Parts: sequence; structure tokens; C-alpha cells
Amino acid sequence: MAHILVVEDEQHLAIGIKFNLESEGYQVTVVGDGQAAVAAAEAATPPVDLVVLDLMLPGMSGYAVCEAIRTAGNPVPVVMLTARTLVEDRIRGFDAGTDVYLQKPFDLEELLSVIRNLLARRGRAERPPAGETTGGRSAVFRFGNAEVNFDTWDASAGGKPVRLTNLEMKLLRYLVEREGVVVSRDELLKNVWGLTRAPATRTIDTFMLNLRKSFEENPSQPRHFLSIRGTGYRFVKEDRL
Repeated sequence: MAHILVVEDEQHLAIGIKFNLESEGYQVTVVGDGQAAVAAAEAATPPVDLVVLDLMLPGMSGYAVCEAIRTAGNPVPVVMLTARTLVEDRIRGFDAGTDVYLQKPFDLEELLSVIRNLLARRGRAERPPAGETTGGRSAVFRFGNAEVNFDTWDASAGGKPVRLTNLEMKLLRYLVEREGVVVSRDELLKNVWGLTRAPATRTIDTFMLNLRKSFEENPSQPRHFLSIRGTGYRFVKEDRL
């Protein structure tokens, strides 16, 4: 049974979300402020599998909560709920580590679908053994001293586990599937982040920096995640250098 943390200070909304999630068979914990959310994400028993996070919270914004969760190295999926509609607000949420951004008032079925898919993508229901093939192709991808299993979402570098958020894993997979091809920032924002227009933002650069820190032996001199000046990025395997 997946454990979902709902962070919402509007009691009537929190009660409604909790009721519907429990009806779907999830265990639900509800807190009403950011400090309690950070504490629960870190130490809840059983561990939290997904966070539904309101943006406007007393004392600590949803952005700050998400940043604190990511700073602690927790890759738990985060669904942010907010009435804000600007693209810049969504960008700020993604920069903080949010996986999905839903605008209030949201459709309940959409929220439930997002939660089901995020939990499935994390492989919490039933993970195949490492190395199992999918569609005749190995699920495991290796480059340099890194190894990534795109079925189980397990990753390692230099023999040590690497913890990636959903968006980081999605970005990595998008680049790997286009190995050797220059991918523009606009293409990444559209196909990884789901944004139809590209505002002035360093979102892509920030995420690429995180991938370099996770997988490059020397992040300041990357061998796999290359910047193409004025265009975008290109992923290459070591044997192409």
C-alpha cells in the first residue's frame, strides 16, 4: 500500500483529497504546514511514497518544502497544487524539484491518474529484476562508470547508488534515447517538462548540472553531457570520445 503525504492548509480540501485517496486504497497522512511536511517526508513510518503539495502554505511555501526535500536527497515524487497560472510559476516549481504541476481547481480524476502514473514509474508496485529485457532490449544502459536501469529507475556511478528525481530520470532517458544528437532547450522544455512555450529560464541548465554532478567523473569537464553553445545539449557515450 503506497503512503501518500498530503500537504494542504485548507481543511475542507485536505479532507476531500484524503477521502478520495483512501478510497483508492492508499495510506494517507495529512499535514497543514511546511515544517510538518518536511519532517514527515524525512521520518514518516512507513516512508512516504508520494507528496501532494500545496504551494501557498503558512510559514513555508511549497517551493521551500520541495527544495528541502530535494536537498535532503529524497527523490520522492512531488505533485504541486496551486492556483497560480503563470509559466514562470511552473518553472519555479520545476526548479525546486516538483514532478507535476496541477492548477487549482483541478480535476480529481486527473490528480488520481497523475498519482497512479508517478507511483508506477517509480516501480513501487512490482519491479522487474535488474537486467530484465523489455521489448527485446536490455533495460540497463551503461556509460562511463555509470549504470541506469530504466525499468526499475535504479542508477549508480562508480559503484555507488545515485538518487534521481522523476524529472531528472525523464530528462536522462530523453537524452540517452537521442544519443549523439544535439537537442535544443526548447525541445527539452516541450517534451520533458510539457511546456508549450519557453520563457527565459535556467531550468535546463540546472538539471543538466545535476546530471553532471551525479554521473561525470569531473563535472567541470563533462564527457557525456555536453553543452552545444547557442543550441542545447548532446549526450554521448564514452566510446565516442
